[in-house]
Amino acid sequence: MELSDLEWGDVVSDDDGVLVVRAVLAGDPVVVKRYAEPRMAREIAHYRLLELLGLPTVPVLGAGDDWLVLADLVDAGYRPGTPEDLYDPGVARLLARWYDQLHAAGESVPDAALAGMYSELDLVDADGLALVAARWPELSLQVAWAQDRLPEWRRVLADLPRTLTHNDFWYTNLAVAWDGSSALMYDLNLMGAGLRASDVRNVTLALSDEAADAFRTEYAALAAGRGVELGGAAEQLDEPLGHLAALVLASRADATPAWAQDSLDWLRGRP
Repeated sequence: MELSDLEWGDVVSDDDGVLVVRAVLAGDPVVVKRYAEPRMAREIAHYRLLELLGLPTVPVLGAGDDWLVLADLVDAGYRPGTPEDLYDPGVARLLARWYDQLHAAGESVPDAALAGMYSELDLVDADGLALVAARWPELSLQVAWAQDRLPEWRRVLADLPRTLTHNDFWYTNLAVAWDGSSALMYDLNLMGAGLRASDVRNVTLALSDEAADAFRTEYAALAAGRGVELGGAAEQLDEPLGHLAALVLASRADATPAWAQDSLDWLRGRP
């Protein structure tokens, strides 16, 4: 298909170099994403990869170098996520199944391919920490503490298995099947290579306590069935790198995002 085949509708959003527009293709509603920068267009390859791996995702109806046409969620059999889903243990268990599928499939991706993908963990380097120190100079001693430990963190990370991670959990990126049989995540721009523990943290921090417990229990059972042991070095390393990666991203924003507050509190509590 070509973009000229579309009947254009309303603009949904235009943020961070990604334009999202509703349209109609052959009488069916679709969503079109246009990418102003090559780094944002990586989402096209991410959808292609999930399709090749057999992962449930929103159907891709067409793609070009800087555009993507996705099926409408409702037409694809899903409803958009809602704030109430963050409190629902049933939805949390469905999410755990999708994340387990993603992580298991990611283990089949060659290391060389994973190494070339975006990784939030790679944000935590000397340059990234310098951005954090410049943005919050009152935390310079804590940033110096992190800089001293950075070589050891990188050494440990190099020995840990990486897989595909979604990295961007929120209900606005969630779709739940109308029959309640499954759920999936879309908006794949931040998908990349990382640790299972990073996605587990990313999801459970956003859920209610009851839903987070349901997610962890379901995910741990599925992982154990695959012979994957959770916790240990990966979980220990994810805590500092996850918080610091969030602060590197937040340091680039004009105003401090609300989601960065927990990580700021964490860094303030360092020695």
